[in-house]
Amino acid sequence: MSRTTQLVEFVLDSSYEQLDPAVIVLAKKHFLDCVGSALAEAAHPRSRIVQNYLGRVGADGPCRVIGYGRKATIDNAAFANGVLAHTISFDDSGPSHPSVTIVPPLLAMGEMYRLDGKAILTAQVLAYDVFQRLNAVTEDAWEMRKRGWHPTGFFGAVASAILSAKLMKLTLDESVNAIAIAATMGGGLSQNIGSMGMGLHAGNASRNGIIAAHLSKEGFRADADPLEGRFGLMDALCGPGTYETHALTDGLGTPFRLLEPGITIKPYPNCWAHHKVLDSVLHLRMTHDIRADQVARVEVDLQSDKPTYRYLAPKTDLEARYSLGYGIALCLLDGTLGLDQFADDRIGDARTTDMLARIHHVPQAPGPAQNEVAIVLNDGRRLTHRVEYSKGHPRFNPMSDEEVQAKFTGCATRLLPEAQAARAASLINDLEEVSDLALVMDALVMPSAT
Repeated sequence: MSRTTQLVEFVLDSSYEQLDPAVIVLAKKHFLDCVGSALAEAAHPRSRIVQNYLGRVGADGPCRVIGYGRKATIDNAAFANGVLAHTISFDDSGPSHPSVTIVPPLLAMGEMYRLDGKAILTAQVLAYDVFQRLNAVTEDAWEMRKRGWHPTGFFGAVASAILSAKLMKLTLDESVNAIAIAATMGGGLSQNIGSMGMGLHAGNASRNGIIAAHLSKEGFRADADPLEGRFGLMDALCGPGTYETHALTDGLGTPFRLLEPGITIKPYPNCWAHHKVLDSVLHLRMTHDIRADQVARVEVDLQSDKPTYRYLAPKTDLEARYSLGYGIALCLLDGTLGLDQFADDRIGDARTTDMLARIHHVPQAPGPAQNEVAIVLNDGRRLTHRVEYSKGHPRFNPMSDEEVQAKFTGCATRLLPEAQAARAASLINDLEEVSDLALVMDALVMPSAT
């Protein structure tokens, strides 16, 4: 039996009762975080582009899109919600982005098939396991990104397929075949990091997994060795002989990968890879009571050779989310970094561009030194700091339940009334008690759309 088949068999055979209670708590936390990110993006005018597209191509159906509640087919609802959840880079990171390829198909599958919360949570936990194991096989996929592949679109399609297969009660053979179909549908280019195209990686992965499971149920066949085959997903992404597939099955369920190594929930709406530096900047600003006008220069390795750092002079909010310099500038100017710091009127503001001009690229050898920052003040003082574990690290510096709830409220109330946002949070926090996922969707769309 291949490792892929062993992994799929584990997913299909696992039940809610076998899950560690701690992993259920974490799953709900990540579910809440993901839909909050989607609601924040739904409040932005560009979110209507995909919804208008769905109307233009006649994609009406029984499932809803978060925010404005447009109804769409099951696959297109997952697509739209995936795009919403990932576009502003406020979703979790493992690295790569599991929740935006797992929660959107769960919402669509749940609403289509009127699934209860326990079924949703079980599929969610197990889909994280699959996604994170693919991360582990590819050693967290950093080299893949530099070659131009953004792994979210590939790993996410497989994770979406396996959760869909489990919820549809496909056989082992049908489920492996669903992964095979999804693996060949995966995609995503690092070149699109910092554009609306980034959201497509999550949207397509969410949709493609659902399509794959339904095609497999109907008898559509793909190659039986989609991940480990000589020309399969791992060889295509990593290169032959450069990876170890044992991570697909080592220690299945002991513990679940959502518990160990865990997945970071972000405190800032930008690339997670920047957060160690940003935490250091905020630490120095607060500890030394630094005002923006005291800063002569900032010295840091901007790492612009990597796709997740490449915008030195961002022109849009999406580019700014992948500009380390921009994040540093706004931390120094405002002492915080939230959604408001990425508003359009902040991107080209004179104070922002002035501070950006004071940030200097000082190359460092790869490793921890790349995350050290030095702030040189007008009086000659040179203040340095480096953070080992940024805020949100799942083991050593996690966001508390209260912090995640506050983050959700800040995101959700950009579109929903406060009372409705509170109801959505309450339903998700008690998801195992929900009898029909459609009740959660009711709370995630504007009142006029319900």
